[in-house]
Amino acid sequence: MEGSINNTNLIISASGLAISILGLIQVCVGFRYDRKTKNFFILFFSCLIAYIGMNLVDTLAYFIPGGDTVSRIALFLESAFSSVLMLLLSGFLLDSCGIKRKKNLFLAASLILWMMYMALLIFTQFTKVIYYYDSDGIYHRGDWYPVLLIPPVLLMLVNLVALIRYHKKISVKLRVAFAIYLILPMISMLIQMLFYGVYVIVLGAALAAFFMLTYNLMDQAERFYRQQAENEKLKVGILMAEIRPHFIFNSLTAIRACLDEPEKAEEALNHFTRFLRSSIDVLEETECISMTEELETVENYLYLAKERFGEKLTVIRETEEEDFRLPSFSVQTLVENAVQHGIRENKEGRGTLRIRSFRKDREYVIEVEDDGTGFRGVTTGMEDETSHVGLSNLRERLELMCKGVLEIESEPEKGTLARIRIPMDN
Repeated sequence: MEGSINNTNLIISASGLAISILGLIQVCVGFRYDRKTKNFFILFFSCLIAYIGMNLVDTLAYFIPGGDTVSRIALFLESAFSSVLMLLLSGFLLDSCGIKRKKNLFLAASLILWMMYMALLIFTQFTKVIYYYDSDGIYHRGDWYPVLLIPPVLLMLVNLVALIRYHKKISVKLRVAFAIYLILPMISMLIQMLFYGVYVIVLGAALAAFFMLTYNLMDQAERFYRQQAENEKLKVGILMAEIRPHFIFNSLTAIRACLDEPEKAEEALNHFTRFLRSSIDVLEETECISMTEELETVENYLYLAKERFGEKLTVIRETEEEDFRLPSFSVQTLVENAVQHGIRENKEGRGTLRIRSFRKDREYVIEVEDDGTGFRGVTTGMEDETSHVGLSNLRERLELMCKGVLEIESEPEKGTLARIRIPMDN
């Protein structure tokens, strides 16, 4: 019977050791933790490996003739390393909650309980009241054995109370991570007390540590990507801020052209006011808007442009597809460039502007085409952008916000075609 239990313990210890080594490898080569978290888990899993390693040595000593001395040393080190795990957890819990360790009552209580446990463990080596080995090298629990369990159980409870006290200072995933490591070993300890001889707590500690690592990894990854998203949103806001002065300037230029005719200027100013009212929210938007909203802004702008150019500007709209979203002022930017740098600079000062939207394969496509001056070559719009205002800005926002692509094709004296492609599954 005893040999069967030892075989079971051997399997449990080997499994726990394998899980712990896997956890340490994950910390060292996996996701980029912040320095403090990585250092904690490296130390924590190293201590856990030492704890389970000593347990494995203790188990193997059963199969070695005269291995009782090895067993005693291994059991002492195993008990010492197991207590260090809870102490490490106390410090890491406070760090994760942003609580200073200095003069913290929870950490002070943890240190006192750990020192009490170590004192009892050392005392045990010189007495038989807690546990002892008989003349045949067989391990036995003494009458006072439960006393040895009081400090570690209280240490777990202190950490649990600290978790409850500071739970609002950490994410849900971290709460789950700490709760698992506190509750699972406690349950394992109770089971081991009921089933004497089977090292349930060893496997429980290894599994709890691995679950704690996994949930902590999920929390770190979530915070990393959330911060990345916030940084991208901030960048989009900066890009939108670059558009606003240019947008106001172009609109006021269109109104200035009407000043010789007071009634026409007043009407243009009224439209500009409505244009501002409808566009101001869009200018502040750092999320994608509907194509329908974007086209409303374009129509308001084109009204002012037509007031300025009159019959010299022809606008053809062929929007087959409008049920999708895109960064605000995407089409507006292309329309402004077509009018200001294409048609306006044409020798005759007149031209046609076409706005198309349709779906092709797995993409939404928007095209803005003019028959203005054009320029040489096929370009992605990065060349000579000082004369093509906002194209680099638009390209960045498309990539950041919807994985979109901006393409520009042009030929001197024949015109320019600007094309936006937005993946349907972005």
